[in-house]
Amino acid sequence: MLKEIYEQPEALRRLLGQSMAQGGRGQLELPGFGLSAAQIRRIRRITIAASGSSRHAGMAGEFMIERMAGLDVEVDFASQYCYRDPIVGPGELAILISQSGTTVDTMAALRLARARGALTLGICNVAGTPLTREADATLLTCAGEEVAIAATKSFITQLAALLLFSGYLAGRRSTINAQTGNAIAELMRLPCYVEAALEKAAQCRRLAAAFQRYEGFIYAGRDIDYPIAMEGALKLKEVSYLHAEGYPTGELKHGPTALLNRQLPIVILATHRSGDAESQLRYRKTVANIREYVARRIPVLAVITAGDRLIPRLTRHVVAVPDVPVLLQPIVEVVPLQLLAYYVAVLRGRDVDRPRNLSKSVVVE
Repeated sequence: MLKEIYEQPEALRRLLGQSMAQGGRGQLELPGFGLSAAQIRRIRRITIAASGSSRHAGMAGEFMIERMAGLDVEVDFASQYCYRDPIVGPGELAILISQSGTTVDTMAALRLARARGALTLGICNVAGTPLTREADATLLTCAGEEVAIAATKSFITQLAALLLFSGYLAGRRSTINAQTGNAIAELMRLPCYVEAALEKAAQCRRLAAAFQRYEGFIYAGRDIDYPIAMEGALKLKEVSYLHAEGYPTGELKHGPTALLNRQLPIVILATHRSGDAESQLRYRKTVANIREYVARRIPVLAVITAGDRLIPRLTRHVVAVPDVPVLLQPIVEVVPLQLLAYYVAVLRGRDVDRPRNLSKSVVVE
């Protein structure tokens, strides 16, 4: 697992190098993508179906696509998709995300969407699988073989693939704006940003040593950070067998805050983008939340933006990631959460590569 966490920058370089070409007027090109520009322009709605970490990537992708391409996006559990008789048909695109390309419920969702006339896009790490063979278009994540059960480099490349696709959609649909342009301009620097986040490994190990005695955790994030809070909680559950739940930060007051006490810490995503007014507003709200938790003596571990001098005065348990455009934040934020889960599990004597009751590819519902 640790080896694959450290392979993430190279996996991103491989994905960006093989899947992306820079077009005119700041547009992205996806060579060999499989859908024509005319088909892209006719899309009026997108549904995403996936499971586990892939679904969390899809949830972040919902933010990316809606903001960059201006299309309505709905994300569903692949395991629930067929049972709810989804409203999907011609003029729509169904995105199916799977690391292995063989996930049984994801394949069932693909076949249902195709049967009802929707275009399908498979985002997958493995070529020549049922998902890549049956989908109308494919975007390979190029993560390379992932042996550890818990998804790390496959997850981060799914996020990057969704960002690439969102930028591609924006170019084809003429919806590139300042936020979109900033994200596209920073794409090629993503591997370097992830390398900078990996440099915090020793700090994450110290934080794990301080927090590994707790038996439960709440993870929280606002806006596009919420799916990463969900992913951080899942990683901890998978490899350490500790109970952890992820929530939107604003939802904690609607019930879950009753759980918080001195023995149930909160891991909170509290990053912001310099010069982004909306991001700064969300940050101020998160700071107010942290002040409240600290006043109640709830242990707080915060993922912050490099250069933040305010939150470290509220809690000494912080880890900083690079200052990047908001749409790129999930890709750098998840790294310390992966490391935290890994070190907590190791300190508690778990087999992080082969967690109990889990398999790499789910082929039975």
